[in-house]
Amino acid sequence: MNVVNKELLKKIYNELKLDPKVSQIELAKKYGVNERTIRRYYKILKDNGFIIQYSSGRKTTWLILKK
Repeated sequence: MNVVNKELLKKIYNELKLDPKVSQIELAKKYGVNERTIRRYYKILKDNGFIIQYSSGRKTTWLILKK
């Protein structure tokens, strides 16, 4: 079962608002969690309409939909 830390989710969302090109690896190191956790939280944000992926690959950019 996946447990969502709402505070971490808010922090990740705020980081994406500041820098839409921030990498999942950077966020994982900054918050002391696994990179897979960051990907799961990105998916939560994406599924709930907060972000969409603007480009893919090593230079992924996220478009923030809700401010």
